[in-house]
Amino acid sequence: MTKETVWLAPPFGQGEPREVEAKPEVIVPLMNTGWSQCAPPSAGAEEVTEHVG
Repeated sequence: MTKETVWLAPPFGQGEPREVEAKPEVIVPLMNTGWSQCAPPSAGAEEVTEHVG
């Protein structure tokens, strides 16, 4: 059985999205405090700088 999860974005875009269990008892308290469902972050979104300095 696979674990069902969803991604939530923090209120006002402050911080990183978080993967949580897709259960009402987990999601509802977060959504009541301003978290909202979002797409999962893409693996290639990280910026890489090869030469610094």
